[in-house]
Amino acid sequence: MKDTDPKKRRRRRSCYDRLRMRMIERRRMARTNPAQSAAQQLLALLAVVFGRVPVPELTPVRYTPPPMSPHHAQRLNLARRLGVPSRYVDIVLSQGMVPYTRLFDDIRRGGTSRRDALAELRKRVPEASLDWLDHIQRWSLWAELLKCHVPRGVDEDTDTRILKSTLAWIDGKGGGGGTAGASPAPKPNDEGRNPPTL
Repeated sequence: MKDTDPKKRRRRRSCYDRLRMRMIERRRMARTNPAQSAAQQLLALLAVVFGRVPVPELTPVRYTPPPMSPHHAQRLNLARRLGVPSRYVDIVLSQGMVPYTRLFDDIRRGGTSRRDALAELRKRVPEASLDWLDHIQRWSLWAELLKCHVPRGVDEDTDTRILKSTLAWIDGKGGGGGTAGASPAPKPNDEGRNPPTL
C-alpha cells in the first residue's frame, strides 16, 4: 500500500538546503583543524615581537688593503728601477733576462700574467716582428704566438720562428702595403684587352 501520511513523505530538497549543508560542512572542517589556527596565531605573535625589534642600520665597510711589508715595497722599487714587472725581478737579477719558456707559460695563463709577459716579450723579440706582435695582440691570436715557442731549444730558435711567422704574416698581407685577400689587377694580354672572366 501507498503511504499517504504527509509527515512521513520526504520533502524535496531546495537550494536553501544545499547552502545550509555547505555551511555545516565548512564549520565541521574548520573545527577539525585546530593546528592551522594555532599556527596562524603563533605567526601573528612572532610578527608582532620581531616587528618591534629595531633593525641596526647597515653601513658599508670600505676595504682597506693590509699595509705593505718593507720587503714587498723594496721589491716593487727594484722592479720599477729595472723596468720589469715585479714577478720577474728574481729571474732578471739571476739570469739577466726572462727566458722565453717563462714568458710563453705566462702568455698561456692569461690575465695579468699575459699582460706582463707581453711587455717583456716586446723587449725580447727582433725589432722587425713588433708589428706582427701588435697584430697578434690586437686580434688575440695567442695560438699563433704560442706556435713560435721551441720548448727545449735555445732562444735563437724561438727568434727564428718569430721572424718566419712575421714574414708569413707580411706575405699574407700583400707585401705590407695592401689589405689581406686583395687580388692583383689583371695584366692585359697581347691584344691589349683584359682576358675574359668566367
